[in-house]
Amino acid sequence: MARASAGASEVVLARRPEWCVLRGVDGRELRARHTFPTGQTFRWRARVDGDYVGVVGARVVRVREGRGECADAAYKVYCRPAGETVEDDERVVREYFNADVRLVTLYDAFASRDGRFRDLATHVDGARMLRQNPSECLFSFICSSNNHISRIHGMVEKMCERYGEALPVTEAVVALDDDMERASPAAEASGKEAAAAAKRDVFFSFPSASRIASEATEEELRAMGFGYRAKFIVGTAKALMDRAKALGGDATPESYLRTLRDETSYVDAHVALQELPGIGPKVSSCVCLFSLDKHAAIPVDTHVWRLACEHYAPELSEAKTVTPKIMRAIEQRFEEVFGEYSGWAHNILFIAELKTVRDRLPENLRTPQKPKKPKTPKRSADASPERVKVEIKSEPFCDTFDSP
Repeated sequence: MARASAGASEVVLARRPEWCVLRGVDGRELRARHTFPTGQTFRWRARVDGDYVGVVGARVVRVREGRGECADAAYKVYCRPAGETVEDDERVVREYFNADVRLVTLYDAFASRDGRFRDLATHVDGARMLRQNPSECLFSFICSSNNHISRIHGMVEKMCERYGEALPVTEAVVALDDDMERASPAAEASGKEAAAAAKRDVFFSFPSASRIASEATEEELRAMGFGYRAKFIVGTAKALMDRAKALGGDATPESYLRTLRDETSYVDAHVALQELPGIGPKVSSCVCLFSLDKHAAIPVDTHVWRLACEHYAPELSEAKTVTPKIMRAIEQRFEEVFGEYSGWAHNILFIAELKTVRDRLPENLRTPQKPKKPKTPKRSADASPERVKVEIKSEPFCDTFDSP
């Protein structure tokens, strides 16, 4: 568990957490189930009433989506950095949710450009793109390679518990709020999510890259279950320290990454990230899209490739693997169709391929899935053919993130 430190004492409980309105973000602008559990962030957990609770910087935040067009979303902050105010909360939360980007306007623009998007839009409404901390996003997506969303959640939490700062908010405080705020026995949280939340006593901030560089070791991370990713986490943290040092002055890894957001083109930022240990083109695109304001970035894995070949670029279906050339071609095609915010359109189309969403779609809107080949069963020499059972297990369509 993370040690209490001076950093932790600088975060204080909000005396009376109250609901604040996320102005201009109504039910069409933010749909929680299409935003939090879809693979762009791994710090949010569903509550029994349909709210979501997560950590944004040093704040533990509860979010409730607006009910329809006439009610804006609301948020409640349980703790904040000492000396900061509710006005600071609003600034941080609005920035995190890209609240000044009108999602409805983007949906209308995408629908006018693409008939398939128009048909899908009502089924995947409110899929808002978050503007995450670049360092947190980078290390989270290192954990994503060859991994499932639920397991990535677990890895990120372990990293926070070991190297982050304990925040002055306990699960008991949030659970008490559940009892006070419960409006219905909604079940957005799965049984596993609810059980995991009940076991977690304290909320943690995400560790800084400098903390990871100074304290994390490959051996320890492997023992914690990170596998081969341990080497990349340690290597990337140290590489970021070197890049910050090269900037001079008081530069930190976080301020270096902000230069990629504020001062660097998408192409250059994409290349710079891939020079870090373990960062391939897909992870680099994820970080660019989810944290660096590169709105035309398209993370391409085999699932997105299949989606693109089926609906937007059938000429690419002859390729046997997803190469950098194929990735660039898909990215260019999406930008041709959807414009400068093509990454947002891609995210919405990607969410429509998640099993939890796909199962709700009309049959004609579902992208055909590639059939799985049955595995050849192992059998002993005296086993008769009729006694051998072949079991074909289907996996969630997009719950696996490919390696970089």
